[in-house]
This record gives sequence, C-alpha cells and structure tokens, in this order.
Amino acid sequence: MRNFKLGTIIMACLFTAGLLLAPSMTPSASAYDEVATKALYDDKCAKCHGLTGKGDGKKGKTLKKKPRDYTDKAKMAEFTDQELIDQTKEGKKPMPSYGSGKNQLSDEQITDLITYIRTFAK
Repeated sequence: MRNFKLGTIIMACLFTAGLLLAPSMTPSASAYDEVATKALYDDKCAKCHGLTGKGDGKKGKTLKKKPRDYTDKAKMAEFTDQELIDQTKEGKKPMPSYGSGKNQLSDEQITDLITYIRTFAK
C-alpha cells in the first residue's frame, strides 16, 4: 500500500512538471516567423511597396496613387496595428483585398505581415 501511495505521488509530480515545462519546450502556434513572413511580403507586397518598404516597387512606380512608405516612422505611427490589419484585409484600389477571395491570407499571416512591415520604420 505504501509503494502505491509513493508511486502515485511521483506520477503526480512528473505530470505537474510536464505541464509546467511543456509550453516552454514547444513553439507557440502564433510565433512570428520572420523568414516565412519576409517571403510572403516579397511575394504579395514588394511589387508595389518595394523590397525595403519605401513604396518604390516596380509596379508601384506605375500607379497614380503611390503605395504607402513603410519606412516613414511618423506616418506609420499614425496607424494602430488593427487599422493596418483592417486595411490589408479590405484593400483599397489599387491594393487588393487579402481578407477574402483569390488573394485571401489567414489572420495570422496578415498579423505577421503587419509585424514585419513595422520593422521598416525602426
């Protein structure tokens, strides 16, 4: 009987330790992956906004309305992340909507893109 109680206590301690350590041992589902997000930016955004976010992409140079310059700290500070997320999802001609349709990105991808473009204004 005594061995059963000791075994139960040991198992409970190991289980508790596993619960405490598990979150630090596994990557977060919402962890920002800069490499993957840069590739997504390069594919979806750089043609207009430029590789460095200055709004000087090859296609952007041909547009009547110049794409936003993400390197402009003062201008970027005017927008909350949520505003940028909403603008990305909704789009506004000539920018396509990334919230639905053939260009649809997941909420996580859009959030990661906003995190990434914020790096241009640092």
